[in-house]
Amino acid sequence: MTIFEDTRNPIAKHKNIHDHCDANGIKIERTKLFAGDYTLPTNQTICVDTKKDLQEVYSNVIQDHVRFKAEILRATANGIRLIILVEQEGIKSLSDVPNWKNPRVAQWHKIHNAHKAGKMMKIKISSSPPANSLKLAMTMTSMANRYGVEWQFCDKSETGKRIVEILGGG
Repeated sequence: MTIFEDTRNPIAKHKNIHDHCDANGIKIERTKLFAGDYTLPTNQTICVDTKKDLQEVYSNVIQDHVRFKAEILRATANGIRLIILVEQEGIKSLSDVPNWKNPRVAQWHKIHNAHKAGKMMKIKISSSPPANSLKLAMTMTSMANRYGVEWQFCDKSETGKRIVEILGGG
């Protein structure tokens, strides 16, 4: 089996995926992909986009929503089934996302409280806290319903295996 990996995906970012593929005789060829990070050379209508954790998803979905939505629309408008595989320990499905503790929220409150006490004044924060995990889950669900993007989750140790399974290799 051969899998295409997007050249814009840093090689070192997913050493675990390369290790799994090497150990299982799966060849990875790097090429520029239209959508996602991984696909098959023979069937590029299924693409897997990997996210290292829910922090990265938060950045894409909440902070960079317009760009991220445009990527999803570009894929789905061209008949591509886009599966976003998120490496997040303890999260098995979209229904688990509201239980995730967004570290950005805790950090914002820590700095906000310090500011009220006249401390950490050189550290700038927004006037309101970051979106919580419930808002993130609602936005992810909305994107799934409106644009057909699929959210899947796994532990980092399973990413290579899950990509191969999604792409039909076992």
